[in-house]
Amino acid sequence: MAIVVVDSSTIISCAMNCLMWVFKELKQRGFRFIVPIGVKKEIIDSGLSSERFKYEAIRVSKYFADETFEVYKNEIKRQTSELLNYANSSFYIKGNPLRILQEADAEVAALAKHINADAILTDERTLRLLIEAPDLIKGNLERKFHESVKVNERMLHSFGKGFEKIQIIRSVDLMALAYYLGIFDQLMKKCYISEIKDCEKTTIEGVLYALKFAGCAVSFKEINDYVNLLR
Repeated sequence: MAIVVVDSSTIISCAMNCLMWVFKELKQRGFRFIVPIGVKKEIIDSGLSSERFKYEAIRVSKYFADETFEVYKNEIKRQTSELLNYANSSFYIKGNPLRILQEADAEVAALAKHINADAILTDERTLRLLIEAPDLIKGNLERKFHESVKVNERMLHSFGKGFEKIQIIRSVDLMALAYYLGIFDQLMKKCYISEIKDCEKTTIEGVLYALKFAGCAVSFKEINDYVNLLR
């Protein structure tokens, strides 16, 4: 069984592209998808109070009701605050700290570490870099702000402690895995019936490109690599 902590960005990306059903299929294959209470509040509670996102919140809510997404309700405020402080005290411009991580993302990271999760599922580039490649963030920030960025190395690398065995995956990685496991086979049958040319390639590209344009941090090269690998 794989335990995966999921953030809001991934749920939003998948909901926008009618891919929530894939989580249910993966759960039946032994995956557990767990979210902190902050993610549930952001997706469902805040969504229901917004005219723009109300219908999306209603569509997603059933996956919380049937526990496709399990909500972790125990207290992790201290761990969240600690990680948030590390991240937002790591980079400075002209002596001022840069707020690079939101509380909801810090809560996801804190939960994953707290429950010894196998993976974090996030489409957010910053959280992924903080864990996988923190030394790349300085250059990204300097290109973004066109200013010299100072790094507090102690705080930066304190953030990453304890994540050594936790894999970081994105919605495109999860959907590629689902495709490999045969979860999209029924969808492709409809594709063949419709006589869509090169159905298999079209299906893979369609899913992965849809997630990219919904906000998943993935390059065109990575998508092409997945298409060539999975066909």
